Amino acid sequence: MRSERICFYRPSPAVVPVSITGMRCELDCPHCRGKYLSGMAKASMPTDLIRAFIAAKKGGAKRLLITGGFAKSGKLPVGNMISAIEEGKRRTGIKVSMHGGLLDKDTMDRVAKAGVDTLLLDVIGSEQAVTCYLGGGWSLRGYVDALSNAKSIFPLLAPHVLIGIEQGKIIGEYRAIDMIAEAKPGACAILVMTDGETPDPEEVQKVMEYAREGLKSHLSLGCMRGRGKTRIIYERMALDLGFDGIANPSQEAVEYAKSSGLEAMCVEDCCVHMPVI
Repeated sequence: MRSERICFYRPSPAVVPVSITGMRCELDCPHCRGKYLSGMAKASMPTDLIRAFIAAKKGGAKRLLITGGFAKSGKLPVGNMISAIEEGKRRTGIKVSMHGGLLDKDTMDRVAKAGVDTLLLDVIGSEQAVTCYLGGGWSLRGYVDALSNAKSIFPLLAPHVLIGIEQGKIIGEYRAIDMIAEAKPGACAILVMTDGETPDPEEVQKVMEYAREGLKSHLSLGCMRGRGKTRIIYERMALDLGFDGIANPSQEAVEYAKSSGLEAMCVEDCCVHMPVI
């Protein structure tokens, strides 16, 4: 059943992304090659991260998104930054989200106590994609454990599914959604590959339908999702399927929502966060 309300998210300038590894990433995935890190604030040292907190607060931001390049283990190397997160949170009080990857339970406990409110986790459902495409050294079991641990530790667990990550092919997406559904997270974001070989829109729609049917949580169409007319097609799909949110919607999507009788709500935050009404 389609929702009667849609949240349109505008993350910038309310959310400030910060890479704690600078431009470094051991995975160096073909679709990124560090490109997505280039537009972020850089904080390779704990003192840099504290300054990033303060600058974000002064600039009127409501959230700091801590991310960066991952190690071959699929983890964000956050260990030496935990005290800086705690200090930055203490000084500013702003909310903190983290793209942490497959952190172990002890590290999750520590970063949550330091002040991380939301854990974002890209879930891959294909062993082949992990080893051959991403060049990672972890198994799918790592996602099951990470999802289970994070659900009991963080105020919000928000997994992400990237459709077409394996050279545009739809291979592990359904399995990823099943793993996420088992964990019953508070939110989930669906992304679509935009670089390299992109997936067939009809296959994308099938995955989006499966996600909407299987996930009872807040479900959003994230920032990464095609270009031009294809982007608009995916936005219409999300609206028709009853997704709860869309990040950075086009004007066409706004008008389509209005013509469909949906109540639109503008939210300045990441797309996985439900607004407080």
